[in-house]
Amino acid sequence: MCRILLFFGNPSPTLLKSFIEISRKDRTLGLSHGSGWGVLYARKDEYGLYKSTRPIWESYIDPPIGYELYLLHSRLASVGGVSLANTHPIVYGDFAIAHNGTFRKEELAEELKRRGLDVKTGGTTDSELFLKAFVDLGGDVNALVDLSKIAIRYIDIEEPVMNIAIADLKNAEAYFVTYRLVEEPHYVPVYRVGEMTVVSSEPLDDASWTPLPNGSISRVSSGVVSVMKFIT
Repeated sequence: MCRILLFFGNPSPTLLKSFIEISRKDRTLGLSHGSGWGVLYARKDEYGLYKSTRPIWESYIDPPIGYELYLLHSRLASVGGVSLANTHPIVYGDFAIAHNGTFRKEELAEELKRRGLDVKTGGTTDSELFLKAFVDLGGDVNALVDLSKIAIRYIDIEEPVMNIAIADLKNAEAYFVTYRLVEEPHYVPVYRVGEMTVVSSEPLDDASWTPLPNGSISRVSSGVVSVMKFIT
């Protein structure tokens, strides 16, 4: 399982320190997420990206201030070896992805091919396959709903969750998809809106966090988290 952090506003040292610590040892299952990490920072029509194949607690660097959207990911590799190409966030077209969970990649790829999609990717992760299909289907919320309904049929029961953040690099907004076969706290992403709009794969502190509903897609921007159910 990987860990995800999506936020809007200038980087908070406290928030980032907490993300590093839960990457080293998360609060929910005590797992270590040391297969590399990355951070994407974006404002409208401009973004930067930093990745490392080393654990975040060994190689962390502060992202630059002044951007609207920040997306961090610490990886616990499942599909695809440890490499920069497989380290999240992964960019394709005008979008970037960070993914927590595992698809049965070959089966999902066959399904997408039957629907006329090109499933060739630069890396070897199931996450990049999902992102490419999303973009090629139109890169909007309707495409995300349709693809999510397909993808949940191919969730690996060893990691029974689909938590996906997709950053819109042109508009500095994001989507967050969550579907869980099991309601284990480790799988339940949470959010809060206040001085900073934050979505995280687990609570980063002891303050109040709101769980994202199972089977939902949220549109996330500065100050707003708009939740819609895509499946019941």
